Amino acid sequence: MGSWGITERESDYGLDLLGTIAATKLKAANFATFNVAEAIDVITAEIMEEIRKANRGCSAETLVFYFGISFPQNFTHGALLIAECLADYYRTGELIVTEYVGKNYAPVDHHIKEIAVTNAELEILLGELRKVQNPEHELYQSWFEDSDREKWLAHIQSVQQILKEHL
Repeated sequence: MGSWGITERESDYGLDLLGTIAATKLKAANFATFNVAEAIDVITAEIMEEIRKANRGCSAETLVFYFGISFPQNFTHGALLIAECLADYYRTGELIVTEYVGKNYAPVDHHIKEIAVTNAELEILLGELRKVQNPEHELYQSWFEDSDREKWLAHIQSVQQILKEHL
């Protein structure tokens, strides 16, 4: 996964997941509503398919092993992405999602003015936000520079605070 910033929306993997959510759910809803349950379902299915494709031909036992390792890591990234989307919406009153259209992949910004989320879904996202703040967590450990880790941690804590306010 390549990245050029602190947030999931600044990472290749996060942008890929958001693109999948946009293509499969947001476009069908005419970019009117960001439904968190649907977004979680989309990332779950996408991650499972990625793992299946990457491990084609493996025995069932080996595939279960890879699911056990890869799914939790990738789900965390997806959950953080969705949490960031919600936080952006709560901060500004809209969620801006860029869709790339046509042969030249021209960027088109969609301003989503409605979010569908339950407390149960917020709890899932908050659980992931809490988990990554543990200094033993691999995502916490993945930052090479302490200054980058500090910026990331401040961002995670900000997203967490915003979501807690909307429980």
